[in-house]
Amino acid sequence: MTKKVLIVEDNEGDIKLIEEAISDNNLFIELELLKDGGQALQYLEEKVKNGYTDLPDLIIMDLNLPKVQGKELLKEYKKDSTIKKIPIIILTTSSLNTDIDECFSYGANAYLIKPIDIIKFFDMMTIIDKFWLRTSCLPELN
Repeated sequence: MTKKVLIVEDNEGDIKLIEEAISDNNLFIELELLKDGGQALQYLEEKVKNGYTDLPDLIIMDLNLPKVQGKELLKEYKKDSTIKKIPIIILTTSSLNTDIDECFSYGANAYLIKPIDIIKFFDMMTIIDKFWLRTSCLPELN
């Protein structure tokens, strides 16, 4: 069964890696891609206005985004009583303890550091798929 994953990422190289990992590993993920924090805030507003239809099963976002930074976006997503039920994974290059602590305090469900090695990146996407989309029990949103 295909699961819908919202990716909020502005780096074209990382977007390509995510798409290739899904394709090469035959993961049943339908991607929805937003390339900046402003688009992601607008996405939230539209979902709320339209009665929460067609929500993603999982959100993966970077911290360093144009227009609205990932931490601010995370705070906004976790303010909404329905959207906050969707697991949010932070996928970033930052290994700073302050970033990790802040993201968890704002409601992140996981914090992953982007692997530099392509094989490790692909493995990470497979693990995300197996744990978050196939093993975990996710809440009903609609």
